[in-house]
Amino acid sequence: MRMSLLADRYAKALREAIAEPSQLEQAAQALNAAGAVYSEDASLRFVLGNSALDMAGRKQILDTVLGAVSTTPRVTQLLHTLLERNRMALLPHIAVSFESHIDEWLNRVEVTVVTAIALTPELETKLIQSLNRFTGKTVRMKNKVDPGIVGGLIVYMYGVFFDFSLRTRLGRLKQKLLAEESLSYGN
Repeated sequence: MRMSLLADRYAKALREAIAEPSQLEQAAQALNAAGAVYSEDASLRFVLGNSALDMAGRKQILDTVLGAVSTTPRVTQLLHTLLERNRMALLPHIAVSFESHIDEWLNRVEVTVVTAIALTPELETKLIQSLNRFTGKTVRMKNKVDPGIVGGLIVYMYGVFFDFSLRTRLGRLKQKLLAEESLSYGN
């Protein structure tokens, strides 16, 4: 628990250091890339996390890695701070935390829309505009196709789903007809 709280603090501090909202995406990509390299390479983790080794040599290795993943100046500054404080193990957690907050910081929401067939570009644009108005945020929409819903759509956002599918409507109609039928047999 302590690690995720620290990671969240570092992620929020990085956000505060970035003046332009357009640079948040670049910072997230740089953090994710650096976090992936760090997570995948055990020898890199050993060297960067070993406080018994010379700090100048560790910084040089970190700079080499950062050059390979083309990071931003603020992310570089953050990673140097982590190295100096012997907290490099937080890097993957900071990347996850930063990524989890980025939609909030950019006033956007991710929405998944399930349709029976692929949406046309015009219909997709209209749906995004409608969802923008509904949420008051910029919508990043993912469209999934499921022929099983027959028609209509299902919208997943904020951890809730809104089901406007023909399959569900037909299911409700079936239940209603069965209920009416059982009432008529009961009399």
